[in-house]
Amino acid sequence: MEDNFNIDDYINDPDFEQKMEDYKERMIHEAIEHNYENMAKNGISDWHVRHMNKDEMTQLKETLQFMMKHFLEYEEYEKCILMKSELEKVNQILEKVS
Repeated sequence: MEDNFNIDDYINDPDFEQKMEDYKERMIHEAIEHNYENMAKNGISDWHVRHMNKDEMTQLKETLQFMMKHFLEYEEYEKCILMKSELEKVNQILEKVS
């Protein structure tokens, strides 16, 4: 492994911040797509959600809302159908424990 890494090469790059922002956006997009594929294939288990504590359920709800916003922003409306269904499932369970 070469040991010629120099942080100054990155910090002094005028495009560094934009590159980092682009990288962050790609990683978020990939994570959302991966989660969507898993939900499309397996759904979210009612049993699993019922066995989460309230904070975990709230975090799951926020994640699904974030994903829904992402799909709306990118006009992937067909994916919003699944998000809406899974959000309703989580909301119904959250209402029961509140």
